[in-house]
Amino acid sequence: MDTLSLALTGRAGARIAAHIGIATHRNTLLRRVMDLPDPAPTERRSIGVDDFALHGGHVHDTVITDAVTHRVLDLLPERDASTPAPWLAAHSKIEAICRDRANANVEAADAAESQAQQVADCFHLRQNIPNSVKRTVTGHRS
Repeated sequence: MDTLSLALTGRAGARIAAHIGIATHRNTLLRRVMDLPDPAPTERRSIGVDDFALHGGHVHDTVITDAVTHRVLDLLPERDASTPAPWLAAHSKIEAICRDRANANVEAADAAESQAQQVADCFHLRQNIPNSVKRTVTGHRS
């Protein structure tokens, strides 16, 4: 029943259950899912580090996410290099840091003496491609 609850909660799960001869209500399936224990945390092997803005873009902080599940691991005040460095030093088993091109994130990984490979994230690569093409085309036009 737990497998059915996880695969199809709500009305869809109740309909499938009725087809296989199990009388249940959609809320029962939802309750069963909510009663399941949270999965055990796994060792983080790759993380994402980026800045984000609160309060209409006036306050910038650092967010650290699990690069696989995209769940927020930690929110750190400010976005300078000294902020994520202690966090990275405390999590020495991290193998990859997915980040933007900000110097603060590079300096943080260096300050933490992290052995993790630093890679650029897809969002910032996609964002930078049109700008690079525009600069190249503009440079060749003159």
